[in-house]
Amino acid sequence: MLSYLRKFKHVAFAGILVASSAPVAAWDGTTTGKVTQIDITTPGPNYDFRVYLEGFPGLCTAGHTWAFINTGDTNYETIASALMLAYSTGKTVTIYTNDSTSGYCKIGYVVLRP
Repeated sequence: MLSYLRKFKHVAFAGILVASSAPVAAWDGTTTGKVTQIDITTPGPNYDFRVYLEGFPGLCTAGHTWAFINTGDTNYETIASALMLAYSTGKTVTIYTNDSTSGYCKIGYVVLRP
């Protein structure tokens, strides 16, 4: 019985590890850097809040050097606030993006780094 529990523990751990890494694989772009520019436009959706990172790297498979989130998107205020905080304090961020239907980099997830 004890060996069965040990095997189950290892299988359960492997399952959790695979499941927890799946969301990261779902992103078209993952880029880390410092925010160097923010553009804010009138609500559209018109790529309302745009962000650029230091060195202007491509932020998704489309290769654009800026990523966006629109005011109508879920968690817009939190993501925009976090990116403005990172810009004003010089903190490093990791931005996870997907290619939008229009071919631009849409922000889906943001991590602030120390």
